[in-house]
Amino acid sequence: MKFSKHSISAPLQKQLAIHVYDIIACIHFVYRDLGNGLPESIYQEALAKYLIFKGFNVKKEYQHHPIFMDERLDSYIKIDIVVILPKGNVIIECKAISKISNREQFQTFGYLRGTNFPIALLVNFGAYPNAEIQRYYYKDDLLYVF
Repeated sequence: MKFSKHSISAPLQKQLAIHVYDIIACIHFVYRDLGNGLPESIYQEALAKYLIFKGFNVKKEYQHHPIFMDERLDSYIKIDIVVILPKGNVIIECKAISKISNREQFQTFGYLRGTNFPIALLVNFGAYPNAEIQRYYYKDDLLYVF
C-alpha cells in the first residue's frame, strides 16, 4: 500500500487512522466550545492550542518548500496546521465559510502533493450545526476521501 511516494504498512496506516480520529475529536471540541461565526484565525489558534494541550506536536502556519527537479524551491506553501507524527504528518486546513467548494478542496490537494504528507483534513468551522470535516489521503498515487 502506498501513500503518495511513501510505502506505509498496514500497522502504520492503522496508527495514523487512530491519530486522525483523535485529531477529529479535538476539532469537534473546539467547534462545540466556540460555535460558528468567528474568523478562521480564531479557530486555527484555538485548535492548535487544544491539540498541544492533548499532547500533539503542532506547527501552526507551517511553511513548506516543495521540491522541483530534485531542488528545494524558494517559494513555499503555508499550511494552517501540521500535526507532526513520527512517520507521517497530518495537514489541517481550517476554513470558516458557509460551504466547502472545489477551490478549498484543490488547495488541500495541492498541499498533499507539495508536501508528500500522507493525510490532510479540510475543516470548515463555518458550517452548522457541526464542523464540516473532509479527510484525504493518497493510495497508489491516487487521492481518496475517507
